[in-house]
Amino acid sequence: MISKIVLENFSAFKNIELDCSPQINIIVGENSCGKTQILKAAYALSKISTIKNDKGSEEIIKRLLTGLFKPRSRMVGGLVNRHVGSDCKIAIEDSYGIPFGLNIQSKSDSSLTLKSGQPVDVESGVFIPTKEVLTLLPAIESGAVDAKQLKALFDGTVVDLCNAFIEGEEMDEKQLLKNDQRLGGVLKSLVENVGGQYRYRDNDHYFVAGKYEEYKEKKDDFWFKSEPGSELSTTMTAEGYRKIGMLQQLILNGGINSSAKSSLFWDEPEANLNPKLMKMVVKSLLEISRNGKQVFIATHEYVLLKWFDLLANKDERLGDSIRYHLLSKDPETGEITCESSDDYCLIS
Repeated sequence: MISKIVLENFSAFKNIELDCSPQINIIVGENSCGKTQILKAAYALSKISTIKNDKGSEEIIKRLLTGLFKPRSRMVGGLVNRHVGSDCKIAIEDSYGIPFGLNIQSKSDSSLTLKSGQPVDVESGVFIPTKEVLTLLPAIESGAVDAKQLKALFDGTVVDLCNAFIEGEEMDEKQLLKNDQRLGGVLKSLVENVGGQYRYRDNDHYFVAGKYEEYKEKKDDFWFKSEPGSELSTTMTAEGYRKIGMLQQLILNGGINSSAKSSLFWDEPEANLNPKLMKMVVKSLLEISRNGKQVFIATHEYVLLKWFDLLANKDERLGDSIRYHLLSKDPETGEITCESSDDYCLIS
C-alpha cells in the first residue's frame, strides 16, 4: 500500500505531497493539472520497487520511465520540470512509512539514482488507461503488431495492460465466485449491467451474452450461463462496455485481487462510459477497496464524484476511507498545488 506520494520538480509540478487513503484516492482537477502524471509516477515507483538494484537496473528503469511518460527528449531528464531546470525527485512511502524514491538528474545528464533504505512493502500495481485495450489484443496475438511497434504507438500503461491480459492465467471462475464474496459480487454486477461477459479463449477475445445462475442443488454456488450463438467480436461492442470487460478480465486473471500491497490505478473511468453505468462502476470500486485493494482514480467528472459521496459507507468507525486530492493551477505562475481532504465538500 502507498501511504504517501511526493513529487519535486517533476513534470509540471514544483513540489506537491499527497497523503493517501488506504482505500480510495480520487485525484480531481481540470485538464492539464497533472492528474495522470501523478497516477503514472506512483504506478512507476510501485513497479520499480520490485526491480533489483544491480548492474543493468538503471537502464531498465530508464526504459520503464520513458515508455510510461514519453518525454519529448526520449530521455529521463525530460521529466524534470522545465521551468525549474534542477534535479527532480519522485517518491512513495509504504504503509509502515518506509520511503522509496528516485532522483532524476537534469536534462543534460539524464542519469538517475534510487533512494531506498530497507525494502519497501509495495508490489507492482495495475494501471487502467483512459482508452480500452481489448480491441488491440487480436492484432498483437496475430503478430500484425509486434512488441516494438506497440511500444512506439502507445505508452507503457497500454503495453503493460495488454501484456497482463495476454500473459495472465485464468482463475477458476466458480471457485472465485464461491470463495471471494466481494469480488464475486463485483463480477455478478458487471455481468448484469452489460448483459454478458468478455472472454479470452484460445487467443480469441470476444463477448458472449448471458448471466450468472445458482446451482439448484448447491446453494450460493454460481456458474455463468451463456446464450447459445450470442458471441460477438470485441470490436462490435460499445467502448464503454469494453471498459467493463477490462475489469472482468482483471478480476478473472488475478490482476485485481485482495492483496493490500499493490494498488489499482484508473485514469478517467468515466471516459466513453454510459452515464447509467457510473453508479455500478463506483459500487464495484468501493467493493474492490473493501476487499483490501487500494484504488487511485483520476477524474474531472463530478457525476462520478457524487456517486462516491452517495454510495460510501460513512460510519465513523467502520466506514469507507475516501480521500479527495484537488489539483489547482495558478493562472499567473502556472504552479500546481494540491489540497487533500476526506470531505467531499472540498470539491463540491
